[in-house]
Amino acid sequence: MERESAMDIKDLRYFCVTAELEHITKAAEKMNIAQPYLTRVIHQIEEEAGGELFDKTGRRIRLNANGQVFYKYAKRVLADMDVLHSEMDYLFERREQTVTLTCNIESFSRRLVLAFNQEKPDYSLEVLNATYPEVVAALISGETQFALTSPPIPTDSAKDIETIPIFASEGLLLLPPGHPLLGQEKVGIDEIREDDLVTMPRGSGMRIRLQPIFDLFDYRPRIVLESNNLDVITSAVMAGVGIAFVTDVILADHPELRENIVRVDEPDVVGYYGLSYNRFTVEGRRAKEFLEFIKTFFSELQWVINSNTLD
Repeated sequence: MERESAMDIKDLRYFCVTAELEHITKAAEKMNIAQPYLTRVIHQIEEEAGGELFDKTGRRIRLNANGQVFYKYAKRVLADMDVLHSEMDYLFERREQTVTLTCNIESFSRRLVLAFNQEKPDYSLEVLNATYPEVVAALISGETQFALTSPPIPTDSAKDIETIPIFASEGLLLLPPGHPLLGQEKVGIDEIREDDLVTMPRGSGMRIRLQPIFDLFDYRPRIVLESNNLDVITSAVMAGVGIAFVTDVILADHPELRENIVRVDEPDVVGYYGLSYNRFTVEGRRAKEFLEFIKTFFSELQWVINSNTLD
């Protein structure tokens, strides 16, 4: 005899967001629903499940062992529904299909969007920038389908998160016209201590990668401008505002800047990037196509960068 259930997909989403935020009030605010209503939904789910799924500590709640099992399968159901909707969109040729990619790096965004729109005109690629913790949270909650980060997000089988290494890039220095260090093969940290710095904000892939090097050399630069927009950073440096750490990806997009770029005399400036996703959501046609696209994209980008190397 089949067991009837009063739960629906919306209830499962409410439960998962509450579990991820570990706070009823914050979850209700995020989903724009009343707290008493969310509390009632959670209680109804627990009654149907046959027992409590959360342990309560003050105002915070946390999944207990039973809740962790429920959460795991609830996420799978939600992922299956997303795949179902994606497949129906494809079969009925609905064109407003969107793939979401959240990153803590900006270097690839413009090139990535243009390439995707050219190859997949029936899809839309939405690229969002966020700090590393925000990217991880968005991936776990399902707010984003894919995440591109440096450093890579660790694979987490408990949360069904998988990460594949996708790319590696070298850190370089972009110097303004007339800078006395132009023409050198490599530049050491000690040689730029007095320069103003234009950089990405804290939480970005570049800052996460550079901070250990800054700490190692006790380098505390004067930061005169922070921006997630690589074009803003490039323009500021070329206008003489300061220097900037960039990656060799800039050589693919702006080969004309080659004469203003020098290597950093520090071996640990190579950055590694990972593409992360929920292993159940990639079962849909749209996600599979994007996964294959982005693998090819970075393979071709690596070839372009190698063709414009400083060597």
